[in-house]
Amino acid sequence: MFKALIVDDEPQIRKGLRTIISWEQYGFTVVGEASDGMDALQAAREQQPDLVITDVRMPRMDGMELSRELRSVRPDTQVLVLSGYNEFAYAKEALRHGVADYLLKPVDPAELGRSLERMYDRLWGRLQQAMKEKEKAGALRQFFLNKLMRGEVYGDPVEAARKYGVRLQADRFAVMVVSIDRYGEFLVSLPGEEIGWKRYAIGNVIQELLPPNSYMFDLSEQRFGVLLTGTEESVRQYGRATAERIAASTIQYVKEEVTVGLGETVQQPAMLRHGCQTALTALEHKFLVDTERVFVYDAQERSRPFEEIPWDDTGLLQAIRDGAEARLLQETGRLLAPLEGRYAARDTVKYAVLSTIMRLAKMTEEFHGEWQALYTGKFRELERILEQGVMKQLNAFLYELGLEICRHIDTVRNRKTDSRVRDMIGYIEQHYASELNLKELSKLFYINTVYLGQLFKKETGEYFNDYINKVRIGHASRLLAETSWPAAEIAEKVGYKYVDHFYRQFKLTFGMNPGEYRRTLPGRGAQSL
Repeated sequence: MFKALIVDDEPQIRKGLRTIISWEQYGFTVVGEASDGMDALQAAREQQPDLVITDVRMPRMDGMELSRELRSVRPDTQVLVLSGYNEFAYAKEALRHGVADYLLKPVDPAELGRSLERMYDRLWGRLQQAMKEKEKAGALRQFFLNKLMRGEVYGDPVEAARKYGVRLQADRFAVMVVSIDRYGEFLVSLPGEEIGWKRYAIGNVIQELLPPNSYMFDLSEQRFGVLLTGTEESVRQYGRATAERIAASTIQYVKEEVTVGLGETVQQPAMLRHGCQTALTALEHKFLVDTERVFVYDAQERSRPFEEIPWDDTGLLQAIRDGAEARLLQETGRLLAPLEGRYAARDTVKYAVLSTIMRLAKMTEEFHGEWQALYTGKFRELERILEQGVMKQLNAFLYELGLEICRHIDTVRNRKTDSRVRDMIGYIEQHYASELNLKELSKLFYINTVYLGQLFKKETGEYFNDYINKVRIGHASRLLAETSWPAAEIAEKVGYKYVDHFYRQFKLTFGMNPGEYRRTLPGRGAQSL
């Protein structure tokens, strides 16, 4: 969603503009209001809107002056001017000051909607271009920093870093890992372009808050890494403070929560692999304290003992690593067998199970999986099982979790398309006109919803919602060529509830609406929708 700010000195008009249309339908959310240009400038600094809708005549600072000021301080912000004066001079002056569009009062909802569609296309085009340029400029640096974090830079890392614009001449270094909390939900509910936008927005927030001589890079689709450099005192001083500002600012500006892990300070660039690993270790505390946003690695911290109960998960972990599904069932039962009929404090059992889950998380990452996406919702389920004290359910919980990881590892090792994904693709092709979503398919194929979204992306290279749209639009283009059905009927036949959504997806795919597409077909030029 892009952010919009409404500016008008009449409260009733501001209220009317909020309610006259469904802003979300056009890809915008209204983040604030202002009664004149002076207040609007302050609100723009705080809210950083992508679009400002402003009246022309207002006290203190009018719409034209506001447009001039915005152009100098926020040149990428789109400005839509509203005026009750049907005079060409106003429109001419507005366009001269970089105004994107000009509408007359009273505002017609349909006309405003069309204007917002143009604004959205312009903003989205700019955003895509910025993302491409950023990706191109930072690709080599990303590659180098990831190698540095894995300990794969041989020779002098300081000299090697210079080639990529990275300065490693400092007394101390630390690594921070920023993880997007709801990434698993993104996979389930958002199209690829929305996921890309959210990652881009979160990355921008991180970048703006970094101290001098710090470098951001992608660790994975869910996680950003940050390399901090400086003196021993400065790294310690601004490390946690920066992490807390990042956690607070992503909520304020992107409306998304992140968790930050800050690793141990190291003295040499060659030790940054350890720095990165300790940041990931700090991040693991999210398992135990779900309410915190920032975790700092503590070398003195000792694992909490649980000698009161026998707990050896070595066999279970090895069965998962070996891909031995039959042995996995055996090992799960063996692990829990000593607890049958024996009293143990609930927290003691919980800590033991969590210790195993944390080791499973490390194994998942070892085979290029995202543990947070896989385990979404698992901890609430674990709490419920422990509350009820049903050993059979705990056995099933550990077995099903282990089975998911076991199958993921097998897929990675064999480098083959997961048979479940092939089956799901076949099902989609047969039922594309029905209401399809990951939640329903996860029940059909007996796979965790979030993990299924992750698995689909890994196997096909596409987000689930993008793939569904591609299939539906493909069949729609065939129907446009083979039939004379109107667009609304075709939209319904290929699975779209709303015609405007169908039009938007069709235009994204072919660069034209269905009517224009049909007119380009041989022998169909005279037909229309």
